[in-house]
Amino acid sequence: MLLFQKVNNYFRMNCTLNTVRSILAFRSNFIVLLILIIILASSSNLINLNSASSIKTEHERQAGDTLTFLRAYGKTVVPMSTSVDRHKVHPLNNGTNYQSKMSSNSDTGFEARNRNNWITVNHDIHSTRFSNQTTINKENVAQLKVKWTLLNDVAIQDPPIIIGSNGFVQDDSGAIIAFDANTGNVLWRSEIGSGPTIGLTFSNGVIYAATGYHSTVVAIKPNDGKIIWQSEVLGDPKTGYNIPTCPIVWKGYVIVGSAGGGDVSTGVGTVRGNITALNSTNGKTIWNLNTTSGQWVNLDTAPKYNSGANDWSGGSLDPETGIIYMPLGSPSPNFNSTTRQAGDLFSNHMVAINVTNGELIWATPFVARGTVLNVTVPDTHDWDTSWGSSISKIAYDNGTQEKIVIGHDKMGNIVAMDASTGKVRWWKTLGRHSNTDAIPMPNGTGEVWSYGIFNYHAVDNNNTLYIAATNRGLNYFTDGGISGHRLSPPHTIELGLRNGTIAAVDLRTGKLKWQLPTEFPPRVSPLVTKDVLFAGYIHFTEKTKANGHVSTTKSGVILALNKENGQKIWEQNINAEIGQVGPSIASGTLFVPTEKIRVDSRDGPQHGGSIIAFGL
Repeated sequence: MLLFQKVNNYFRMNCTLNTVRSILAFRSNFIVLLILIIILASSSNLINLNSASSIKTEHERQAGDTLTFLRAYGKTVVPMSTSVDRHKVHPLNNGTNYQSKMSSNSDTGFEARNRNNWITVNHDIHSTRFSNQTTINKENVAQLKVKWTLLNDVAIQDPPIIIGSNGFVQDDSGAIIAFDANTGNVLWRSEIGSGPTIGLTFSNGVIYAATGYHSTVVAIKPNDGKIIWQSEVLGDPKTGYNIPTCPIVWKGYVIVGSAGGGDVSTGVGTVRGNITALNSTNGKTIWNLNTTSGQWVNLDTAPKYNSGANDWSGGSLDPETGIIYMPLGSPSPNFNSTTRQAGDLFSNHMVAINVTNGELIWATPFVARGTVLNVTVPDTHDWDTSWGSSISKIAYDNGTQEKIVIGHDKMGNIVAMDASTGKVRWWKTLGRHSNTDAIPMPNGTGEVWSYGIFNYHAVDNNNTLYIAATNRGLNYFTDGGISGHRLSPPHTIELGLRNGTIAAVDLRTGKLKWQLPTEFPPRVSPLVTKDVLFAGYIHFTEKTKANGHVSTTKSGVILALNKENGQKIWEQNINAEIGQVGPSIASGTLFVPTEKIRVDSRDGPQHGGSIIAFGL
């Protein structure tokens, strides 16, 4: 009877009504039934009743009928307004085959085929920001010139991912833009959500992206930007819940974290963090891990504004073990800890998670109870363990090896942890600190200064960590109740950014190899190659007007340093702030994302953002 039902269901799905009626008229005949079984077994469209194969068939159906799928979600794919005709869509060049194999395979960034590619926000699944490319090196980097500039309507903070001779980037509105990496000509633009977000991932012929305050994840076709699948809504955007993280993709899993928009200026939110794993073939939720735990977030007794511990910046994954490493940010309320004195797990922790089931393996505290750091807890300064993680296999002089995970926070603490246990191997605090123990009060803390880390880091295969730390000053206030605010000192930009340092650190010991002080904030994620470190800073000038108002003009400077000693080899002012998430490099071209840019001169009209391509 079960076999008959399967046959009957198949024909109801795949035959005309008349055909089904004709077959059903003979269904009691054993011979006819046997013939039907043989036909079904040989059919190339047979629906495999195995669950994994059923997922594959559904994905293929969606990919084959993308227009219907797009209409169902109300999405459009339109050309982009840049230096090329906004009404013209160019086909992808070079014949790259992006057809997804829909298997358990996935791209890590370490494959030979990806040697000259940049497949995710931080280059690879270990988040190293290290490229093996040798076309641009310390001997010729000083010869870099602008090859082309892609102008956009809004800012671009994320590094483009580069696959062959095609590039893809997500701008601050959440739109995904495909372009020819050789010319900058726009190929297509897909409006898939909102922003800002932190970047894209390419794996197994598919691009994966977060949709910001749409609170979903999408898989799209690189050839035309059409949606293959879109996940369910993973949280309530009305509360400020959003997904900005760059997806981590491995085998059948797509991993994303969340953020809480909320009223950031008062330091109070209601979004409690979570990390979610989706099925890479259809976007269905596999598991969800809540990243807050304990009485401080008890649903019956704790206030709703006890929240946070969001993984808004993403992390890394070890394909050898299937372990994800994610930094979790500050607790809310940010500046008043009276409602979370009993502990605020797992805010300001690095956590290790089993990718197959979402189980927590270990959690290492930074500015939280149990920390090895010399800090005051609980956190009342939004110190925020964040800006990713990386995985490195380090080699000691005695011939032994160890796998470590690097994490950091906005106080300037760097922590190296054993990848298996989370045990701290070393920690280092960058720069000078001043008044960091002061507790916010109605009359303020006075100026609090620290060299915080506001960007990703880079690691190479020579036991070295490269990191930029920005000297920031703020005065923290409570406003009565649970809310508070921060004020910046004079002669700083944004939230108190003044100057900083770019440093190289020994991954084995935490000792400084070299550092380069910068007069301005080096708030740009560095990247490293065989012999060159690319970094940058935000240059700013102040002008006092007749009415006493001070106006600030900002631009960006991209740097090339000798990675062995920090010596400056090349620099270029690009007349725009460099995107905080940093540049990418592939096939002999350096791609620099920017915010507002003046193309003709410093006094010329501004565009919303850009990608500037440098080559030899």
